[in-house]
Amino acid sequence: MATIAEADEPDQATVASMQIQLVTSRQQVNNLYAQAAAASERLNGAIYHLEQAKTEVAAQQDNADKAARAVAKERESVAALTVQDLQSNSSVARLSTLFDSAGPSQLLNRSNAYDSTREGLEARIDALSASEVVYGAARNRADAALTEQRAAISESKAAKTAIESAISQAESATQNAQAARPALLRQLAEAQGLTVTEVTHRQDEIDSELDAQPGVPSVPSNPSPASPSSDEPKTADPKPEPVPTNPPKADPTPKPKPKPKPDPAPEPPPASSSKVDRAIAFAKAQLGEPYKWGGAGPNSWDCSGLTMRAWQAAGINLPHYAGAQYSNTKKVSVSKIARGDLLYWSEDGSAGSIYHEAMYLGNGTMIHAPRTGRNVEIVSINYWIKPDLASRVG
Repeated sequence: MATIAEADEPDQATVASMQIQLVTSRQQVNNLYAQAAAASERLNGAIYHLEQAKTEVAAQQDNADKAARAVAKERESVAALTVQDLQSNSSVARLSTLFDSAGPSQLLNRSNAYDSTREGLEARIDALSASEVVYGAARNRADAALTEQRAAISESKAAKTAIESAISQAESATQNAQAARPALLRQLAEAQGLTVTEVTHRQDEIDSELDAQPGVPSVPSNPSPASPSSDEPKTADPKPEPVPTNPPKADPTPKPKPKPKPDPAPEPPPASSSKVDRAIAFAKAQLGEPYKWGGAGPNSWDCSGLTMRAWQAAGINLPHYAGAQYSNTKKVSVSKIARGDLLYWSEDGSAGSIYHEAMYLGNGTMIHAPRTGRNVEIVSINYWIKPDLASRVG
C-alpha cells in the first residue's frame, strides 16, 4: 500500500517540472535580449569603423588624385623634351649648326645646349618614374582603404542582422511563454492546492527577480583554460636523484642578485571633480528611461550612448562605441576605479570584444543602460559578473 509521501511524489515532480518550465522560458527571453544588446554594441563598433574607413578612403583618394596629376604633368614635360631632343640630334640639324655657326665658339655653345637638353630629358624621365612610384603607392593605399570600408559595411550589416534576429527570437519566445503561462499557472495551482491568484502573484515575484538579472549576452570565443582543481589526479613524485659520493665544491663567487622589479605605473589622475559631477548628474537624470539599441538620447539609450552623452555634458567628446571609448581614454585597474570611471565587460579582455559598459558612481554602485526590457538604472557593480576592464576620462 502506497504511503502518503509516495502518493505526493508524482505531484512534487510535476510541480518542479512546471516551475522549471516557467523559469527557463523567462530566462530564455532575457538572454535573447542580452544578446541583442551585445550585438548592438558590435553594431556601434561597425558604424564607428565605417566612418573611419570613409574618412580614410576620401583622404587616400585625394592623395591618389594628386599623384595622378603629378604623373600627367611629368609625362607632358618628358614628351616636350623628347621632341626637342629628337629635333636637336638629327643629322640635318647637326650639319646646319656646323655651317650656320659664326665660329668655333658659337659651335661649342650650341653643342653644350644639346647636351643640356639631353640631361634635362633624363632628369624629367627620372622625375616621371618617381611620380609613377608615388602614384602606385597612393593607389594601393586608396584600394586598401576601400577594402576596409567594404569590410566595415559587411560588419555593420552582420551586426544589424544579429540584433534583429535576437530581438525577433525574443519576441517570439515572449509570445510563446505568455500563451503557455496561464495553463501552467492553473496546473501549478491545482498541483499545490493553491488559488491561481496566489500562484500567479508568487510567479510574478520570481519573474521580477529574473528580470533584474542582466541575462547571458555571449560566450567568450576563446575561453581561458580552467585552472587545475584539487580533485584532479596527481602525478607521482619523481624519484630523487642519487647523491654523488664526492659532491662538487660550491662556487665561492656569489651570484648577482636579481634586479628589483620596477614600481607599477601610477594611476592616471581623474578628471576635475566638477566634470565628474556633471557627467554623473546627466546620467542620473536619465534614470528610468528605456533601453534602445543605437540609442543616444534624448529619451532612450544603449550603454555607450548613455556614457557618451554624459561625458559630452561635461565638455568631453567620446565616440558612440564602448571599444573606442576604452581605447581613447586612460586605462585603470578595476580595483582602483574612481567616480566617473567607465567600466567594461569583454569576451577576451580586448577593446574589440567589449559588449557592455557602465559608469562608476562610487560606493560600489554604477549606472548603465542594460538591455531591452530594462531601463537606465543604478545597481551594485557586483550584481552581475564583475567588469574586467576600466578607463578614466579626462
